[in-house]
Amino acid sequence: MKFKSTLLAITTALVIFGQTAVAKDLRIGMSIDDLRLERWQKDRDIFVKKAEELGAKVFVQSANGDASSQISQIENMLNKDIDVLVIIPFNGEVLGNVISEAKKEGVKVLAYDRLINNADIDFYVSFDNEKVGELQAQSILEKKPEGNYFLMGGSPVDNNAKLFRKGQMKVLQPHIDSGKIKVVGDQWVDSWLAEKALQIMENALTANKNNIDAVVASNDATAGGAIQALSAQGLAGKVAISGQDADLAAIKRIVDGSQTMTVYKPITTLANKAAEIAVDLGKQEKISSNAVLNNGQKDVPAYLLEPVIVTKDNIEQTVIKDGFHSKQAIYK
Repeated sequence: MKFKSTLLAITTALVIFGQTAVAKDLRIGMSIDDLRLERWQKDRDIFVKKAEELGAKVFVQSANGDASSQISQIENMLNKDIDVLVIIPFNGEVLGNVISEAKKEGVKVLAYDRLINNADIDFYVSFDNEKVGELQAQSILEKKPEGNYFLMGGSPVDNNAKLFRKGQMKVLQPHIDSGKIKVVGDQWVDSWLAEKALQIMENALTANKNNIDAVVASNDATAGGAIQALSAQGLAGKVAISGQDADLAAIKRIVDGSQTMTVYKPITTLANKAAEIAVDLGKQEKISSNAVLNNGQKDVPAYLLEPVIVTKDNIEQTVIKDGFHSKQAIYK
């Protein structure tokens, strides 16, 4: 009987240990702004692969560019007993309450690529987004050192769009003040949608009788829409235009000369780093940062990576070398 009792105790202990082990499996909820965009599909795949290699289980949902949907999806994730919440916000201004809910439940929160303002987030991982704007403006200035400039910002509710503009103006303002360049229009593109950028550019060309020399577009989707409007007026390739994200379509436009440049943000590095940070947050481990940003509520530790200019001259050394796009896909 004593042997049986001991055996039963050992068996019970093993079962309890097994349950505890299962309960301690790290669970990450990943809420993504909009998986309809090529950029975020890449981030998701790399992040999930790395997090799973590190022993975590990842639940992914897309808000499809809707703030209310994102809040509901985050609440749903919290009901799944997650340990860490990774958010690529559609609107970084409206998530404070749902993040407060997460914190009450002991969930760590990582803002991915876009800072979430006025919220109790634990960490932020992204690129130096002011630098992105600087690179865009510098490249366009080299191509068109004077003339009429149109500024095409990103989503007005995306904190990164504001940082890109801040970097752009840091470079452009002295040339505006000297009169070498004249800003003939300045508009923001809801949800970064190409079709909205197309309409904005059509209206800008009409208002300025096609007299536009350069467009500082904040990403490749908006650049693509603007180029469609420019092309209809026979201006594609004549008007300098920036971009960002190194989308395949943008790289092809750079090759054919209709887009001047893009900013490549090595998202393999970003997504892998974010996965490592998310797992470390879940394990309550110390995380090294290289920056601190105030989000209106607190000083948030951050890890910021360096963006890279891509032009026709360095496609091979950047996006192809990194395996971001294949040579065949670009040049076929």
